[in-house]
Amino acid sequence: MTVRLVSALGSSAATADCFSDLATLRHMLRFEAALAEATAAAGLIPKRAASVIIKACDPSLYDPAPLVAGARRTATLTVPVVKALTDQVRGRDARAADYVHWGATSQDVIDTAMVLQLGEALPPLLKALDGIVQALARLAKKHRATPMLGRTLLQPATPLALGQKIAGWASDIDRAKRRLAASFAETQIVQFGGASGSLTALGPAAERVMKGLARQLKLTLPPGPWFAQRVRVAALAQDCALVVGALAKASRDISLMMQVEVGEAAEPSGPGRGSSSTMPHKRNPVSAALILSAAARAPMLAATIVAAMPQEHERALGGWQAEWPTLSALVECLGSAVEAMAEVAGGLVIEPDALQANMDAAEAAVLAERATFLLAAKIGKHEAHALVEKALAKGGSFVEALGRLEEELADEAALLGYSPKFVDRLLADLKRR
Repeated sequence: MTVRLVSALGSSAATADCFSDLATLRHMLRFEAALAEATAAAGLIPKRAASVIIKACDPSLYDPAPLVAGARRTATLTVPVVKALTDQVRGRDARAADYVHWGATSQDVIDTAMVLQLGEALPPLLKALDGIVQALARLAKKHRATPMLGRTLLQPATPLALGQKIAGWASDIDRAKRRLAASFAETQIVQFGGASGSLTALGPAAERVMKGLARQLKLTLPPGPWFAQRVRVAALAQDCALVVGALAKASRDISLMMQVEVGEAAEPSGPGRGSSSTMPHKRNPVSAALILSAAARAPMLAATIVAAMPQEHERALGGWQAEWPTLSALVECLGSAVEAMAEVAGGLVIEPDALQANMDAAEAAVLAERATFLLAAKIGKHEAHALVEKALAKGGSFVEALGRLEEELADEAALLGYSPKFVDRLLADLKRR
């Protein structure tokens, strides 16, 4: 992989490899090799020519640098790649060079290569997301009835089970993952329409070549070319952003729980992990930083793909050209977030003493609602609300101020209410998926 230091925080190495220069050439040349095989099988080009073309489709034979310059002069990477391939073939067999790229167009190559790159990049991420959901589900089950201070508008609220918070993270990540899996499956189709979508150059052999090409590449053959129909690509982009957002929700909570003055949770530790260049005491939430960074970028990258959808006639001017680099950046962004959360989900440290201490420190916030409803059953809601407000105004121990409700307010199970059962329901729903 070409190392890009500026992208170190924005992409995982494995995902970036799927969009490297070598991978890009490999997938474009896979298309050309499969096309040669399919057209030869249909009797459109000599089998000997196809054999020569296939041997020349070795990405290690090509230097990306001049291809970049050629792409900028023609507004498509296909032109310089096909020219370089043709030169390679000509050096082996001059007659075979006439059959390179037979009946195809630039967008056939670009879109199919993009599809093949997605096919390499996304399955490992979907598998990793399953692992994240399972790890969080185990943690939620462990803390099914562990009480913690709920927080609304960043202020202390009524208690809930820690397991409910964690199961909520798992549920939304799983929901976003399932959407992504579905939209990814819809992208695994070959693009093949020739010059403007009619495959005129192939004549009566068009269908045989189409089917052969799709079979060679192990892609589905769609009903027709999708040159300017980009809903599949846009849906995938949006679902990538949703997964990043779901991961970021959990990361935001974890980073807030990691603040020293809160101390309720911590990312896993390790040599150098979370360290500071100047402050030896620091244990920074590094995974949260990577995920939240991805969440700041992903929606805008997805929006670029959606904005590019109104494409002119049979091939777009600008909109289509904006997709490939944007989508690769978005998937790399997703890869970074998934890799970071996979490390946290399996090693998140929970601090039960801090959870209890924070509840004790916010006694009034924890108990006020329950006290109001206990009293309301006896004296009415309005009077109960006034009495609780009066007790709060006295300061000191809220329980002591209410006196006779001390025993009822100490009932931890009642304090958590339905929260443990919500954990059960959320985890049961995950098992059904």
